[in-house]
Amino acid sequence: MVAIALASSFLSVLTQFLLITAFPKIMAEFEINASEVQWLTTSFMLAVAVLIPMTAYLIDKFKTRTLMISAMFLFSLGTVLGLFSPSFEVLLAGRIIQGISSGIMMPLMQTILFLVYPRGKRGYAMGLAGLVINVAPAIGPPISGVLINHFEWRSVFLFTLPVAAIILIFIFLFMRNVTEQRDTEIDFLSIFLSSIGFGGVLYGVNMIEAETAGSSAMISIIAGFAAILLFVVRQLRLKTPILELRLLKVPVFALVAIISIISFSLLISIETILPMYVQNAQQLSPLYAGIVVAPGALTLAVMSLFAGNLYDKYGGKIITIIGFVLLSVSTLWYYFGLETTSSFLFTAFLFMVSMAGVALINMPLMTAGINALPDNLIAHGTAIINTARQFGGSLGLTFIISFITRAAAGNDMADPLQFLQGVKTAFFVAFLFSVTGLLLSLLIKRDRQTAEN
Repeated sequence: MVAIALASSFLSVLTQFLLITAFPKIMAEFEINASEVQWLTTSFMLAVAVLIPMTAYLIDKFKTRTLMISAMFLFSLGTVLGLFSPSFEVLLAGRIIQGISSGIMMPLMQTILFLVYPRGKRGYAMGLAGLVINVAPAIGPPISGVLINHFEWRSVFLFTLPVAAIILIFIFLFMRNVTEQRDTEIDFLSIFLSSIGFGGVLYGVNMIEAETAGSSAMISIIAGFAAILLFVVRQLRLKTPILELRLLKVPVFALVAIISIISFSLLISIETILPMYVQNAQQLSPLYAGIVVAPGALTLAVMSLFAGNLYDKYGGKIITIIGFVLLSVSTLWYYFGLETTSSFLFTAFLFMVSMAGVALINMPLMTAGINALPDNLIAHGTAIINTARQFGGSLGLTFIISFITRAAAGNDMADPLQFLQGVKTAFFVAFLFSVTGLLLSLLIKRDRQTAEN
């Protein structure tokens, strides 16, 4: 059951990053710009962020097997839409459906692992999850680079469809219920408010990034934040909220949620920027863009499992601090060192350093936050952290990538020097994010005892 949960989550995360290398070809085929094509990533993350608040309710209401089958079916449906999409709008719809599937799958997988493993082994469990899942963002571009180099960009969907079908069969045959069902109710007003809130803010921010902003963009952002505020107030007043936000009163958990936003923003931003830099600034092929991040994939895989074992021994504070130090060094080095003629070894080495930092942050940080909660609130804890990561990560990605778009404003996006300047500015902003995460990590209490209990 653990293997099935990990495989399902791996595929959903892999799909989130699989299209990144294909962005230039998608832009050419559908005649869209960098800000518009970025919605293939942002909409996926938005769908995840909108659905995750519902997962605590879904886990309480439905059996594990039912949820797994439903999520993988939705994933397959979105993949089919992407494979045969005649327009960018249909492709976008397919990505949103895949995001809904991922929004169910990720918190469910984490809940299963936290319930199956005792507290003293949860660092190892999250390390195992990191070994399988955190590698997906790094190997997505190499896989898609090979596919796109020999076939068209739609081949990335053709690659994932049979894998999804096989996993669906295994779920049907072997998955059993490991979560406890409880009497619960769904508050549709809360779902409406969360959808309008998260969607409105991201839509408005994206309009500003694309420089199509007017009064409608500000209205969308203001309305979105107002809806989020109403959503929070309603959760605090409901006897049975869909998202138990009172957990944020636990200091360690609240701090972990904030730092998780920063770390996820950095992960997805660096992973998005590098393939674009290789293709648009260095004018190299998608295959090369994929290969340059391959060493980072191996680093992320090994370090994720290593970080889980370190957490069980030492807790999360020291590991998280080291992770942000590595991210700060690598992003600043990218800012000062990247050129259109930068070598493969230089780019790949810094990406390895970045991925080592991410591995030392993500899973140990999640474990530290969840271990501060009682077992009966684990589903709500994973839902809150994942909601914060996805929504905050979407804003962080949109904000960081906007510096690339602004640098090329009024110029040919294919101009290597102009694009390089945007990339370097984006990496400097990522450095500032890293330093902020580092400073916040200093506030984490030493939690070795928590991990051992």
